[in-house]
Amino acid sequence: MSKATGKRVLVVDDEEDVRVLLVAVMRGAGYEVAEAEHGAAALEKLHGSPFDLILLDVMMPGLDGWGVLDKLGELPDAPPVILATARNDEETFQRGVKAGVAGLVGKPFAFQDLLAACERALLAPRPPREEPERRRQPRRELMVKVRVLSQESAPLALGELVNLSSGGAQVNLLVPLELGTRIRVGLHVSASTHNFLKFEGTVQWRESQPLGYAHGLSFTDLEPEVANELKTLFEGAA
Repeated sequence: MSKATGKRVLVVDDEEDVRVLLVAVMRGAGYEVAEAEHGAAALEKLHGSPFDLILLDVMMPGLDGWGVLDKLGELPDAPPVILATARNDEETFQRGVKAGVAGLVGKPFAFQDLLAACERALLAPRPPREEPERRRQPRRELMVKVRVLSQESAPLALGELVNLSSGGAQVNLLVPLELGTRIRVGLHVSASTHNFLKFEGTVQWRESQPLGYAHGLSFTDLEPEVANELKTLFEGAA
């Protein structure tokens, strides 16, 4: 059952046909929706009334999506942001993580993927503005599609990454994996993009869910460049 009732979403995209489609999808799922055609208009609406979630395009004239994220970083209680963008590349993923986005959905997107990302972003606990201690590795709620790969990097199955740290991740799959299973995972944004940020992990725990199974992975044998990339992502994360 959707948790959308009473939640307010701001759709920000400079393409009118995309806005119309996103607004229709979100309203159909039970959200209250407002729209903005560019970044400056989005900030005006944010100052006028509170929102629970923002669906944000990246490439827009004037103040683009990155500029909006910079401004949101100055707000004391900014809503979570899902990037809905045609920029389906590693640079966008890295920059989005560092900016603190809750998820990234590539265009063209499947409606169920978009709605799942939105619902997870709304259900995720909000991180504190400042962490008094660093006893544990920082972990980020982050909704991104992943592929489970063979040892030769051929895609075997699709799943969802729902949180990530520099030492592990949670990956949701339709099928259960045995504890101790080692799998290779490649992040990707849409079917048109290649896998990037590939890592190998060992299944430490498993839980059944309404649709499939959640798996907790502990990273193993990370290549130095991947370990450095993860470290860089979390050192710069909002």
